[in-house]
This record gives sequence, C-alpha cells and structure tokens, in this order.
Amino acid sequence: MNKKIIVSFVCIILIIPIQSVISASGNFKIINNFDSINAKKDIIDIINQVNQTLISYYLEGLLQFGTRYTGSVNCEKAAEYIYNEFKKLNLDAYIDQWRYLRYKCQNVVATINGTDQSSDAVFLLCAHFDTTSNSPGANDDGSGIAALLTIANICSKYSFNYTICFLAVSGEEVGLYGSHNYAQKMYGKNENIVAVLNMDTIGNTTIDGENVIYLLRPQRAVWLSLFIEKISQTFLEHIGLCVLAVDNRENDHMSFINYGYDAVQFVQLARGNYPLHTPSDTIEKINYIYLIKVTKLILATIVELADKPIVVQVRILTPYENCLYLFDRPIFKKSKLFVFNRASRGSTYIIGRAVARVNITTEEEIVSVGYSIDGFFTFGGFFQNPPYEWKIKISSNKIFPIKGKHTLGVYVCTKSGKTAYDEMDITVISLY
Repeated sequence: MNKKIIVSFVCIILIIPIQSVISASGNFKIINNFDSINAKKDIIDIINQVNQTLISYYLEGLLQFGTRYTGSVNCEKAAEYIYNEFKKLNLDAYIDQWRYLRYKCQNVVATINGTDQSSDAVFLLCAHFDTTSNSPGANDDGSGIAALLTIANICSKYSFNYTICFLAVSGEEVGLYGSHNYAQKMYGKNENIVAVLNMDTIGNTTIDGENVIYLLRPQRAVWLSLFIEKISQTFLEHIGLCVLAVDNRENDHMSFINYGYDAVQFVQLARGNYPLHTPSDTIEKINYIYLIKVTKLILATIVELADKPIVVQVRILTPYENCLYLFDRPIFKKSKLFVFNRASRGSTYIIGRAVARVNITTEEEIVSVGYSIDGFFTFGGFFQNPPYEWKIKISSNKIFPIKGKHTLGVYVCTKSGKTAYDEMDITVISLY
C-alpha cells in the first residue's frame, strides 16, 4: 500500500479522537504547536523587570486626564499620551481614527516587528482607555493600559521571532466599537493574528483571590487558555498567580473572535464586588501586588508565544467573515449591516452555496486536509492534494442537511503528525 495513503489513514484515526475531545472542551486553532513551555532563564529575567514604579508611572500618566468618555477631549488626550509613550520606546506607532453612529474616537497601535521575515504571524495585546462618563477608570481599564505600556516598555528592549502588536482601544464602554473597527480592518488586510490577549480590569481583587486571575475564553480559544495555564504553572514560583478559565462573555476580545481570530481576556477575581463605572474607581483602589502578578503572567505568555516556532497553521480564506453569499457570489462583503447588533458582528450568511478555501503555512509535507460541520467530518470534504477546496451547499440528504447556523471547521495533518485547525460560524439559508 502507498506509504502516503497509510500516513493519511493514521492521521485520520488520530484526528478523530482529538476532534472529539475538542468538541467537548473547545476548538484548537493550532492544535499541537503550543503543547510545551520552554522555561528559559532569560524569560524569568524579563518578567522580573515588572515593578510598581513602572506600572504606577503609566497609570498615573493616564489618570491625569480624568474621565475619558468615548469621543471626549479627555479621551483624545489620553490617546495622544499613549501614542507618545509608545514613541518614547522607539516603537512603530500610529493613531487610528474610527467612527460608528454618533461615536467617533481613536485607537492607538504600536508594533515590535518580528525577525522571521518568512512569517506574517502577529501576536496582539489589547486594553481599552475609555471610561464611562462618571468614572476616572483607574481599574476599568487604567490597569489594563498600565500593564500594556509596561509590557511594551520591557519588550522594546528585545527582539522576537514574530511580530508583537500593542493595541489601546476606545469605544469599549459604548459598544466595543474601537476593537470591532480594528479587527474588521485587520481581517480586510488578511492580517495573520494568531492570538489576542485582552486585559480589562486587572488591578484589584479580594484577599482570597490574590493568587487567581480569571481567563474568559471562547471555545475556539481553549488552546490559548491551556497554554496560559501552563505558563502560570511553569513560572508559579516567580509569578505566584493561578489561572481560572471560565465561560466566555462579551468584551473587546470578542471583536477578534467575530473575525476568526483566537482571543482571551484577563479579568480580576471578584470583579462584581468592585465599584465599576462609578466615581469610586480611583487609583487608591489599585492593588499593585496583584497587578504586578497579572502583568508578569501576560508578559511571560507573550514572550513565549512570540518566540515559539509555528510548525503548521491553517486559516479559512473563504467564505469571508461578515459577508452575505448568494450562490458562491459574495454580496455586501465587509458590510457594516451587522455592526449595530453585537451578536451579528462578523456573521456570514450563505444562500444556496459557497466554496471553502484555506491557506496552509508549513514546511512539512501535508498528508490530509479535512472539513467538518459542527465537529463531524463532511462527505466529500477530505483531501490529500491541493487545492483543498470544498463546496458548501444545502444538502437534500435528510440525515445530514447543512441548513441553519453551523460551525465550519478545517483540519490539517502533516507527515510528522503535526495538526492544525481553524473554524468559523456560518448560517446557511434555504430558498425552498
């Protein structure tokens, strides 16, 4: 029997149990690329540079502008402050304007370009600098911005295989508009954002929760959650913080999930007991010992991610996110029709049929590519040779009809047994 066929058969046997586990606990975009941690001494040296002096410098600098309601003068000044701090670190930085409905404001973006010229992979850190109209927002989300700038400060002294992007967004408190705008723009540019770490309200907790951080993770980002848990365990002696992964809820990280990027959010324990969105959210409420721990954990995570080789990666190219298809023709591509309903952002609707196409990045030999619907492999959706395209269409098969809302997934297996996965939500509409 042909050796390649044997390897493919073995891969299918291996993928099926992996897939069944994934269906129960969440989907892995990069299944076994990040299954180990390299606890190098230099990472310990890097995270030990996080200190109260550095964090408080950035937090106090932001809070000098008072309340920072989206679209206000104070919010604009805060954006300029963050931009100037990025420039002091000699980072490539810019202010990005956005507008939705009656809101218009700015995001601030800075990058450390990766040294691997053959890769376009990006790892992104995110926090929001806007507040409600009556709150100084020391913790929500001044703590996240202080951590973001602190990590940028420390990382600016080093180089990494892959690009690290630092994103400060506005519009979170009024509808997640800033993060949505950025995610939509990056998707339109085919930006390869591998993972997003969002930080929101990480500066205060109860005494019982001083050693725990919540991690909000959607199902598709469970691989990222597990990786962060391994980071916390590996560096527990130096960070002193455990991770508690919990079910997802809407926040800025969901803007990236909506466009097919894997994202999680760090948020403090006992958040419900904190006086959020009130004048009491002041700097006196910040627990610097806790904020330092969280910042160290996020820093260790991004350093590991940005230096760890990506052996194989797959991305769904079509159907497009946030698009309406009519018999494989994209209508209203990059439409703003779904912006105002958060649940519909990034939604893809298919009338009749569409073709699934993927981009696979690997130096290894690919032995199998398989498409799935809701975790089950599809008839005619398994390929051993390019172009690895599968026609999604309404089926007359009563046992397995593709109608309504589903999760389209794609699996890749290489000759060495490395696997990768990507997915997107689709809604298939029947005309009959």
